[in-house]
Amino acid sequence: MRYRLGRVIQSGTKGLEPMATIRRGLTRDRLAAIAHEYVSEYGLDALTMRRLAAAAEVTPGALYKHVRDRKDLQRAMADTIFGAVDLAGLEAGDPDADKVIACCERIRAAMLQFRDGGRIVAGSYSPSAATVRVSATLFALLRAVTVPEFDPGEIALVLRSYITGFVIEEQAYLELVGADEWDDLVHGISADGTARADESGDIIAIMTGDRDRRFTAGLHAVMSGKVPAEASISR
Repeated sequence: MRYRLGRVIQSGTKGLEPMATIRRGLTRDRLAAIAHEYVSEYGLDALTMRRLAAAAEVTPGALYKHVRDRKDLQRAMADTIFGAVDLAGLEAGDPDADKVIACCERIRAAMLQFRDGGRIVAGSYSPSAATVRVSATLFALLRAVTVPEFDPGEIALVLRSYITGFVIEEQAYLELVGADEWDDLVHGISADGTARADESGDIIAIMTGDRDRRFTAGLHAVMSGKVPAEASISR
């Protein structure tokens, strides 16, 4: 299984846009797409500007017409991820806590479409329209339902940090499973006599269990006590 331009696909899937088409008429967005394609194959740690230039079939200097440096490239890649967040229905009607939860779940879903999506987003501080729209939607929902003693901006920061951190852990776990390293790591914990603090609620249990349910439970924990009874979370 591999990632390609925001979609998880099986190797050999037909009908995708050929890389030759992507290279033609290089733009910031197309460069981010090529970078995601490279990361889907080799991982974020392997991505360098020189390797990206080779993948794009341009000289390294040509990249700097579109991105300032490696960090700016990561911002462009984060823009692509935030552009994949489905905000349909969240900006219409009356805001409530359920929509806050739904917004967070959709942000996570978008990050998971891209290999190393959590790491790409972390610390990118992208100012793009797509990123700002996602942040503004989450803030507007929180502002409408948060009780006065809490600051909606602070809660939004906690939620974004939780989403990103959960995805980073989740994708690291999936990488370890894919490399057949996870079982040996877990076995090593018990092999040296170290007892797990909570076998039903530690990170091993969370990662190997129903991660969707566990993720949403964490959102509930963050939101608990911060919305009035009439805006309480129903699911």
